[in-house]
Amino acid sequence: MKKILLRGMIVFIGLLGFFLFQPSIAFGQSFVLDEAGVLSKEAIEEINNLNEKGFQHLTGSPEYAVITIPSLDGQSIEEKTTNLFNEYGLGNSEDNNGLLFLFAIEEREFRLGYGDGLNYIFSDLSEDDLVDKDTKDALRDEDYDTAIAAASTEVYQRMKEAEETIGLETIYLNGNQLLAQKRTQEAQAMKKMWLNVGKIISGIVATIVVGVGGFIGFRRLKTKWQFEQHFPLPTHLLEDKDFQGKAFLKWASYSKNYQIYNQYHTERDCQMALTYYLTTAYIPEKVKAISGLMIADKRWIQQGFINSEISDLFTSLLIKKKTNVSQFGLWLLDFRDTLENYEAQLIKKASDTMANYDLTDEILPENMELIDVYRAEIVKQAKDEVKRRSENNCYLARLVTDQVTHLELIRNISQEVYEIIEKVKIDALFEVDLKQVYKIHPELASKLSDFDASDQVDVLNNVRNEYNPGMNMILLFALMNNHMTHQEQVIADTQGNNDSFGGFSGGSSSGGGVSGSW
Repeated sequence: MKKILLRGMIVFIGLLGFFLFQPSIAFGQSFVLDEAGVLSKEAIEEINNLNEKGFQHLTGSPEYAVITIPSLDGQSIEEKTTNLFNEYGLGNSEDNNGLLFLFAIEEREFRLGYGDGLNYIFSDLSEDDLVDKDTKDALRDEDYDTAIAAASTEVYQRMKEAEETIGLETIYLNGNQLLAQKRTQEAQAMKKMWLNVGKIISGIVATIVVGVGGFIGFRRLKTKWQFEQHFPLPTHLLEDKDFQGKAFLKWASYSKNYQIYNQYHTERDCQMALTYYLTTAYIPEKVKAISGLMIADKRWIQQGFINSEISDLFTSLLIKKKTNVSQFGLWLLDFRDTLENYEAQLIKKASDTMANYDLTDEILPENMELIDVYRAEIVKQAKDEVKRRSENNCYLARLVTDQVTHLELIRNISQEVYEIIEKVKIDALFEVDLKQVYKIHPELASKLSDFDASDQVDVLNNVRNEYNPGMNMILLFALMNNHMTHQEQVIADTQGNNDSFGGFSGGSSSGGGVSGSW
């Protein structure tokens, strides 16, 4: 009996020791704080598994965390990382082995912060060593699941390699000394290398300079040849001091367009490159130089050139020496009063049209008392659409590219109004019906206002996608309520993951970090 009791005590003490002296990561703890809400449950689980099955099995059980934030709110990425690192107490104070990968979504910046015990592993790494091109491409594509998982795996592989080659225990204890020795050796090797290079470099400097100059000259000549083959630049343009023909050829040789196509294959490729250069460099300077115009007039002209149809037309006329920026700009300005008059006529025509517009097939009989409200909202949104098209110079482009004459523009005003009304009608009806639901159920509007702006947009977009004008208020209420309940669950799930974040060992001293952007 005593032996059984003794064995039981030994087992109990053993189990107690097992739980007391295990790493401090609590069961069910999440290593991911997704404040930006950009990670899926699967991605969070993948990173947690990497911690539990990877990091926690390395010597000293290094603590690795991922945090995403919507914005830095004016702080630097370095300052924010250090603050969060210290706030959550990553890593233990004995080994100084905490790791924090922070991603600031709005600023498109990241930083891996690490404890002082890991200086040897990470201090000499560049941002590309941790976040390679493919990972940055995924970040730019907002595929945060793939990108952050890949970056986390890279951090783990660096730690694992250090464990296998040197040993993390050695690095924790003597990392800074090892780092100093490594840098001394690298400096000596570099010095020796440069001494050897110095013996031969004087003999090849001239060759390199000539070669680089020849390469640049060849590439520029190649670009000139391609333009001459497909889209010859006229003498009058190359001689224009504001055009700066050499600067253009240099720009064309190294532009993004060139890198994408590797060469200018077609006349269209050449024209696209030339048009972009004109609208971004040449035209702004020429517009500034137009005399006798107010700043507002010059700004209006400059805005007109941004329209792709207008800029293409200008480029083709400039090449043929049929116009210049001053002539073309003043011509654009001649249309301003015409356009303002036309836009006013569009708005009036939309209002007049809606006064007798038949909506009986669009709305339910019980909503007929709201007919004037529906019509007023359609007119309001039609005005907004006219303004949007005007700001995009849609009507100006129709005039100057000779697609239509001014008379034809006026003659077709009814068709334009009809297209605008058809475009905005369903959105307008939805807006009115939603306001009616809010009147009947004010608690719904209050509930929606409790969401963050981005969550409100998600709810309304989802409801709008399922809305149709034949939907009565009860169904619309149910639809709104269902989508808000769903959004609440999404938020709760995110917060549930975030609530379990924390409970680390108490904090290692911060050693530094590797910063970057995408």
